[in-house]
Amino acid sequence: MRCTRTPWFNGWGFNLPRGQSLLDKWNLIPEGLDILMTHGPPLGFRDWVPKELQRVGCVELLNTVQRRVRPKLHVFGGIHEGYGIMTDGYTTYINASTCTVSFQPTNPPIIFDLPNPQGS
Repeated sequence: MRCTRTPWFNGWGFNLPRGQSLLDKWNLIPEGLDILMTHGPPLGFRDWVPKELQRVGCVELLNTVQRRVRPKLHVFGGIHEGYGIMTDGYTTYINASTCTVSFQPTNPPIIFDLPNPQGS
């Protein structure tokens, strides 16, 4: 799996401006993955930041995940407030941040099972 820089949020680490330059990085993600791991979330999935009153996920990443890569699981954790699980009916999105918004490492681990591929 190739590494990318994400998210775009309050000038913190892993930043790359939204738009074509970021989409070019997401386009390096190969198709056919079962599990995709990124630092930040796609737009609309466990990305709400109450203090900012906005979603901070990446729309380019959302389009990459839902239209091209289509992994079974997408795991991230960069937005601590979004800890938890969601699905779009195909991909399960897991914000596995171990830290709370105040950087306390108290969120319990999220454990999941991924079925073995047929014929394995």
